[in-house]
Amino acid sequence: MNNRYLNIQSAVDMLSGNKAIDILETSGFYESKAMYNDSLGNFYNAVIKIKTRLEATSLLTFIKKIEKKMGRTNTNERYSDRPIDIDILSYGDEIIKTNQLVIPHPHIKERKFVLKPWSDIDSNYIIATENKKIKELLSRTSDTSILTKVKK
Repeated sequence: MNNRYLNIQSAVDMLSGNKAIDILETSGFYESKAMYNDSLGNFYNAVIKIKTRLEATSLLTFIKKIEKKMGRTNTNERYSDRPIDIDILSYGDEIIKTNQLVIPHPHIKERKFVLKPWSDIDSNYIIATENKKIKELLSRTSDTSILTKVKK
């Protein structure tokens, strides 16, 4: 919603404003059609690599505060327009399954809009539950969607 590029950049800036989070790398931004709801506008996606002293659940709490500050509201409707959606895709080699958090993110391998930007910054990263590198998952994904790199 609104200025998608600025929304992502603002979220990255807010993450880096936390002294317990260091932004190591940010991928380029990619535009793609919505995956699960054709009635939605196009989305912008990016992947950032961070180093953090926060536990995964504390990181999630901080992310939810950023989303709320940026105007995201809680809704029962899945796959809807929103100003920002931040996911924790992986947390080192940890595997976490709670009601609030599943890491690695269970849909990584089916989402080209995640795999392509991630591949740009760390194609050799190995997903704990897949035992495969990001570049391998990207080459094997069944997602045939078209991604367009967004220019600043």
